Amino acid sequence: MNTDLDVLAFATRLVDELGETAIRMSRVRLVELTAANHTRAAAFWRDVMRTSERLLNERSGRRVASAAIAAAQPAVGQSVARPVAYVPRPIP
Repeated sequence: MNTDLDVLAFATRLVDELGETAIRMSRVRLVELTAANHTRAAAFWRDVMRTSERLLNERSGRRVASAAIAAAQPAVGQSVARPVAYVPRPIP
């Protein structure tokens, strides 16, 4: 596997500091950049996410299941810390 050194350094630092949260953070960043149509930045974060998953697998000796990560995320209808007021907005 050919991994860019910038991606490897960034993913290693994220995994060291955040653990399994690094995967979720990089996935959120990837979605944000994809939605904003920043293809190069999205490709970087996609590589960071994959490398973080690989590093966590190597360190823990077990497979980090995507279902377990998804289960840790709050559901769409649930409030996380405080309820957010619904503000109707027109569709552009």
